[in-house]
Amino acid sequence: MRHVSLALIPIAALMLPAPATHATPITFKATLSGANEVPATGSPGTGNATVVLDPALHTMHVDVTFSGLIGFTTASHIHCCLPFPFDPLDNVMVATTTPTFTGFPLGVQAGTYSHDFDLTLASSYNPLFITSAFNPSGTIAGAEAALENGIENGLTYLNVHTGPPPAGPPPAGFPSGEIRGFLVAVPEPASLVLLGSALLGFSLSRRRRR
Repeated sequence: MRHVSLALIPIAALMLPAPATHATPITFKATLSGANEVPATGSPGTGNATVVLDPALHTMHVDVTFSGLIGFTTASHIHCCLPFPFDPLDNVMVATTTPTFTGFPLGVQAGTYSHDFDLTLASSYNPLFITSAFNPSGTIAGAEAALENGIENGLTYLNVHTGPPPAGPPPAGFPSGEIRGFLVAVPEPASLVLLGSALLGFSLSRRRRR
């Protein structure tokens, strides 16, 4: 009887995203593309986003870079909460500041963005998210918990919405979103070390059996 499948169990477990400890900041990244929108936009635009949650300080740092858009930026948000992790078929409500991220560059086809949000402030959220079914308490603390839970469990995406240029004729752009990407946890260095050690141990074990 072969026992390789049993040996692989701890390795597979280590390859899963580590649960948040809430003791240190947690980093998430997203690759933005038109193919990720629902429906897909066919946009040649690309982008990347980094979101750093610090549950201890109740802050969220957001960095976004984007280029090659067909339309001109009108808004950018984090949307929450998908029915299941990394759901590729659904659109969900805006969770963060409306009408757009504070200070996000508008009326452009390429740009960069960086901002810190205080998650204890109502202004960091879409008012409708605070009173939504995702937050039965209807409180700011409840909205913070719902957003953090959504981000940590693959239930959110960040996107960039576009429209026609500030002055002049179309292209009309994509008011519902031109490019988007799921927020995915970045493994902590300690998790990578554990995974490497597990893989090395498994390799050595197989060599000994031979």
